[in-house]
Amino acid sequence: MLVATPLIKGLKLAFPESKFSIGVGDWARPLMGNNPYLDEVISCNAPWHNKQNCRYPANSPKAFLEGLLYVLFSKESRYISAKKFTHGIDVLGSRQGSWLMRRAKIPNRFGVKGYAGGDNWCTKYIDFKEERKVAEAGLEFLNLMNTDVEIDPRPTVFLTENEVNEAQRRWNANDTKRKKIIIAPGGGFLEKCWGDENFNLLTELLLKETSLVISIIGSKEDRARIKVHEGERLKNLCGNLSLRESAAMVSQSDFVITNSSLCMHLAGAFQVPSLTLLGDWYDSAKLHHLQWGYPESTIKGKELKASINHICSVSEAYETIQKSIQKNTFK
Repeated sequence: MLVATPLIKGLKLAFPESKFSIGVGDWARPLMGNNPYLDEVISCNAPWHNKQNCRYPANSPKAFLEGLLYVLFSKESRYISAKKFTHGIDVLGSRQGSWLMRRAKIPNRFGVKGYAGGDNWCTKYIDFKEERKVAEAGLEFLNLMNTDVEIDPRPTVFLTENEVNEAQRRWNANDTKRKKIIIAPGGGFLEKCWGDENFNLLTELLLKETSLVISIIGSKEDRARIKVHEGERLKNLCGNLSLRESAAMVSQSDFVITNSSLCMHLAGAFQVPSLTLLGDWYDSAKLHHLQWGYPESTIKGKELKASINHICSVSEAYETIQKSIQKNTFK
């Protein structure tokens, strides 16, 4: 969703008289708030390619049936159909997304060829390229509409002044001598995460650096992942912050340590240097950076083509962060 925000901006700038809506899962709606390029945020809790709603494996018969039922009969699908959109973009590119656009009788349907299908039901499509950044791929839809708009392929979250001020208060903005570190240990799938034990050990090492203050953010379920006791320089805010409050904390931080998760993209949105630590599921940190990384981000993990068959160690992660501290910059 976040990496689709550059496309939203590009469309509004190219077609300023048009009205634009985005369909997202309810959990993500808050992050679309205050976006000046959107006219409406629509609830679209589709049961495909969405870890919040998917109950079955992506290509299983049950997932197929559940997706079809959602498209044909759900209240959300009926609402989208009633809007009578002239154009629809399935940014991910999937057969279910194409079904939804056809169900809504959208005449101009845009999808992706070579990822999850559905391009046969689209009027136009872009080609999936594995080594292209996802946000840059999204901007390719502008070319399909014959527009000439240059947009930075970086996600955007539009915070209010009050949200930023509250984040500064939580960080104790008067303490300018210490670097503010965000740790986000949560993630959607266990095998994709770096591991709770690793995050615990890394947090203990970082607390030895008295020049750092640390805030742990995430959901209520993430609170127990890091068991290091809170103190003057460590706050566990998991479960205590909304998505927008978490985004504000990231925006006022100096460095972010995270799994491959939402927090990685929040850091990218605010140009905050980050270290993303991949779990055992990923075969290539280099490819992950090509697809999802940002100029100021570092991604560590396996690199099978280079015979690196293990995830990043705690000591390597700590050394990476230490080097940044010693340089007095996280760039």
